[in-house]
Amino acid sequence: MATKFRYPTGVRALLVEETARRRRIESRFVGLLERARFREVLLPIIDYVEPYSTLVDRDAARQSYRFVDREGELVAIRSDFTPMVARALAPALRKEDLPLRIFYRGDVIRVEATRLGINREIFQIGAEVIGDDSVEADVDVILLAASCLADFGIRPLVVYNDTSIAAALVASAPEAAHAVRAALLSKRSSDLESVRDSIDARALALITRLAAGVATLDDVAAYGPTAAAAERLRKIEAGVRGIDSAEFVLHLDDIDAAAAYYTGIRFRIYSHDARTRLAQGGRYDALYGRFGTPAAAIGFTFTIDDVDEVNR
Repeated sequence: MATKFRYPTGVRALLVEETARRRRIESRFVGLLERARFREVLLPIIDYVEPYSTLVDRDAARQSYRFVDREGELVAIRSDFTPMVARALAPALRKEDLPLRIFYRGDVIRVEATRLGINREIFQIGAEVIGDDSVEADVDVILLAASCLADFGIRPLVVYNDTSIAAALVASAPEAAHAVRAALLSKRSSDLESVRDSIDARALALITRLAAGVATLDDVAAYGPTAAAAERLRKIEAGVRGIDSAEFVLHLDDIDAAAAYYTGIRFRIYSHDARTRLAQGGRYDALYGRFGTPAAAIGFTFTIDDVDEVNR
């Protein structure tokens, strides 16, 4: 009989004081974004699965709660805002509206591990700049995200990279793509032993240095398919240099298995003191085209409970 008083693992009710604290943090974020000229959009909590089927890998798909509705359609509860924003906005985008600055907020529900302390219901707030593919937009978005944390008295540590580097290296060796991806993720160039002959020598040299954690921007610039990424990273590095309220660190070997729709800069923001991850974001210039209207886009998302925990 006692089981009816429990909540499912990973979800909980917020009582009066916790609710008030969350609303204060949420309102503060909204104020910061509105002063930066972002406007809010509201998104549904459920949607059909099919529009997103080519955007997520199998592991990411397993994070979403799915069910068949009364009409026999497969639907999912919202587990990621970014693709939903693109699906909602792409059909309505007009050239004269761009660049468009929007923000969103609400719960995402994920099938995370069931061990204690892992939340399945996560309240997020995020923002996007749509229709601006410039380096200046990259810098502005990263600085805005960092300044949001600084406003809470949290010193941000921003770790960034460019996902197009790994993508170019994987694409350079179609016959060994799986091995190249595995070596970059595992940081073990030994994973390439059986396929070395099918990888371009210049690409292999860069993969090996990335896997060893010793690659530099000069190494990335020296390989033709990644030279543009190196140049862009140099400009971003110059754009964020000298900001006293935050630390910015380029980690070329920070390659993410879950970077499904990212096409360029990818960043994570931590509390400098607690080393807790509070936000993530990046550039996804191909995402809107998947929903009918090509448009560059870059954005970030904060998890409010994590900010609250560090800010107490």
